[in-house]
Amino acid sequence: MAQKSARGLRHWRIWLLLVGVRGWWQLRLALARHRWTWYAAVAGFLLGVIGLASTPLGSVPALLTGLAAVLLSVLLLAPQWLALRRGRVRLVRHRGVSTPPTAGMEILVRLPTDHHEVAWCRPDVDDALPHAEATYRWSAERLELPRRVAAHSGPILVARVRPRRTFNGRLVRQSDDLTPELLRGGAVRLGCTDYYALLCSNYLFGWRVLDRATGALNLDGSLLPYGEGGRLLPLSESRLANAIGVSTLALTKDRRLVLAWQQPEGEAGPGGLAAPAGSGSVDLVDVDDIPPGAKLTDFISSAMRRELMEESHLSPSHLGKTRVLGYFRWLNRGGKPEYVGLTELTVSSDDLVDTDVRLVETPYVQGLTLDCRIDLHLLRRDPDSLDCLPDDVAAAASMPLYMCLRALGIALQRDDDLYGHLSTPR
Repeated sequence: MAQKSARGLRHWRIWLLLVGVRGWWQLRLALARHRWTWYAAVAGFLLGVIGLASTPLGSVPALLTGLAAVLLSVLLLAPQWLALRRGRVRLVRHRGVSTPPTAGMEILVRLPTDHHEVAWCRPDVDDALPHAEATYRWSAERLELPRRVAAHSGPILVARVRPRRTFNGRLVRQSDDLTPELLRGGAVRLGCTDYYALLCSNYLFGWRVLDRATGALNLDGSLLPYGEGGRLLPLSESRLANAIGVSTLALTKDRRLVLAWQQPEGEAGPGGLAAPAGSGSVDLVDVDDIPPGAKLTDFISSAMRRELMEESHLSPSHLGKTRVLGYFRWLNRGGKPEYVGLTELTVSSDDLVDTDVRLVETPYVQGLTLDCRIDLHLLRRDPDSLDCLPDDVAAAASMPLYMCLRALGIALQRDDDLYGHLSTPR
């Protein structure tokens, strides 16, 4: 029954997206608590107009008093209205990326074509993921953002959401960092968050929030993921949204990749980049599909498959086995947790020739490449490079695509049987 209700919820979401009501309503609902004085002033103005209209014409003092009250309300409301339309803060891009110190098995990985894109990884975690027995625990309790973030969340939403259609989807956050010990038989804590919280916390990394009137620095988003000494805060200590990201490579029977090209104005990335055909966030409906108590890798692979079908217009019959290959924290996205994997398709690239982006995904995906060549031999020999891809795709590779390929290359080095299986077209 839960699965049916989740599907019905998706259908309603699609309809509301098409008519544009959902985004309009969600933004105003989110801003309501930041604007209660404005709404109270509007209510006072309307009451003044009603009182003025009902005043007997012969009562000159009452009439003048009511008229003065209405004019005063207008004078007080006008600056507030202009401030709301213009926004109280200004977001300034800060390209520099601060990186944390590493210890033990921790390493930092940079995108070869853009060294500003950085991931925090643990190779021992990636080694343990394919055989992980860990389950997941669910908590519906919502974690509040830090006060210094929440205090500016309204103006930040005004600055980031108004120029484009952005919807406040309900997402899943992760509250534990992965370790080999936890993956062997523990339970990873997951909880509830939403896209607006992600915009105001993790996706604020690389931005400075300035007061529009004075130019004073209200908040530096690049400092949010870090604690004392510049260390990356563990997910158990971080109060950012930390919504889980998932990306899976789609590999056809004739061993070609299906890739999605991001829209240039996407919120979560610089745009115009090549990404895995299934790349996005873990949604609340994924909890309905794979309930708490299930293996974490089953839950993550199910979310990967849903994203792949939603973004690439594939059907369940097109999807074969999905493997979870790696885990990292994306520093450019405030250290949010990310999983990467591989999904083998049951069809060839030729069978997908008429496949196009789903209508509801066009705000985020501008097109698909259905037959991208990949050299698995080169990938196995050097997982840290992008030499396995055609030059034009490699030059436009996004961080999720690179991390997917890197994890696959390391898996091919580790598993001869997997290399033999994938290197043979079927």
